[in-house]
Amino acid sequence: MGLIFRKSIKLGSIRVNFSGSGISYSTGIKGARITSGPRGTYVTIGANGIYYRKKIGRAQYQPNHRQPLPIIDPTIHTITSAPIDQLTDVDSKAFIDELSEKAAKISLFTWLGIVPMIAFFILLSANSFREREIVIQPGGERKVAIIDSYVGSNIRTNPDANSPVLRTAKDGEEFTLLAESNKKWFKIQFHDSVGYVSKKLARSSVVNDERLTRTETYSTNPYYNWMLATGFLVFLPVLFFLAKQDKRRFGMELNYEMDDQMSSIYKAFTTNFADFNSSRRKWQYLHAQRNYDWKRNAGAGRLVNRVSIGEVSAHKMPIRYFKTNVQIPYIKLRNTQLFFLPERLLVRRGNKFAAVFYKNLNIENNLTQFIEDGIVASDARIVDYTWKYVNKKGGPDRRFGNNRKIPICLYSQYTLHSATGVYEIISTSRISAFDGFSDYLKKIGQLQSAMLNGTQIS
Repeated sequence: MGLIFRKSIKLGSIRVNFSGSGISYSTGIKGARITSGPRGTYVTIGANGIYYRKKIGRAQYQPNHRQPLPIIDPTIHTITSAPIDQLTDVDSKAFIDELSEKAAKISLFTWLGIVPMIAFFILLSANSFREREIVIQPGGERKVAIIDSYVGSNIRTNPDANSPVLRTAKDGEEFTLLAESNKKWFKIQFHDSVGYVSKKLARSSVVNDERLTRTETYSTNPYYNWMLATGFLVFLPVLFFLAKQDKRRFGMELNYEMDDQMSSIYKAFTTNFADFNSSRRKWQYLHAQRNYDWKRNAGAGRLVNRVSIGEVSAHKMPIRYFKTNVQIPYIKLRNTQLFFLPERLLVRRGNKFAAVFYKNLNIENNLTQFIEDGIVASDARIVDYTWKYVNKKGGPDRRFGNNRKIPICLYSQYTLHSATGVYEIISTSRISAFDGFSDYLKKIGQLQSAMLNGTQIS
């Protein structure tokens, strides 16, 4: 974070603040103050932890319908969160309404700038260029002279055995026949000139040539380059203006001020998430069901459908033109994106968002044994082996051929869930890879609960 110059004086209940951006005024009590200045009016809320500073908008409160945790059928269930409209907790409603509203807006830069510019260039080019066909070979019947001698034949400059030799042609070589009126010589086309071969060493024939053409593009508009440059100069300021409008329309700023207690916890934020990212393999669980055919499935009691996590990033913005003074760790699941803000989990599906404060998010971690039928990650711990087809005693079933040995790996499994319906399970090949980061999130949740109850956490 950069250095901030700030000086203030108190005039009764009003505080006057002097900073690099100008003069601002604030009033209120500790933990809840309203600030007005050259950058707009903001609300700062918090005490003994994270301070969330948000510009006042027009978002209206709507009652939140809480979704209970999915009921897990003992036989089969789908591992997924509830519909995104139901995930947000009450405390995040205004923030999510503004974020979803901005994400749903169309980009003026794209639809009023880029698209018309591309359409202009396409229409200009379509009306300035034409195509024509160039005949390379007309095709049809053609008389040829074919060398008919296993020793070949000399191609001479004149119909005379004593004339200079241009080249010796091989048996079966073919040349376009220009004339055959001479009793002893064929007149043939040889490169861009002519030559002669003896009729004793060649024969005439007729071949059907394929018609060969190529397409050539040519300009019909002598002013094309001038019109192209003019169009570019016209669109350039329009694009610049629309980009500024998009920045204003989509712009959202989220700044965090942390006290000493919060800062000490936040220092390990990046390190702990990097520890999770360093795991060689990371999976998302999609589906699980009880396995009744355990003999043909390596003795597994449960079948899990999992996919590799699409993307993990140490910092990614949830929307364009989003500004913040902290890093936002990011995990991309199937159809769901997770952004870990310092005080809450942000969930995105399409252009819709949801958020849950960490005090309302539960993370359960445990070790699980997984029969690894695929490639074993280099950081995975193999604890045992089984067979693809097992007998009642756990040994190999001799009735099956190609009954290979399969490793059993010990993985860490993490379940993220909330009372509003968040329910995702991720797994790491390296044991405890997500422990540090999940402990950080739990600690933040404890601080938030303590702030709500007016207590302190040491």
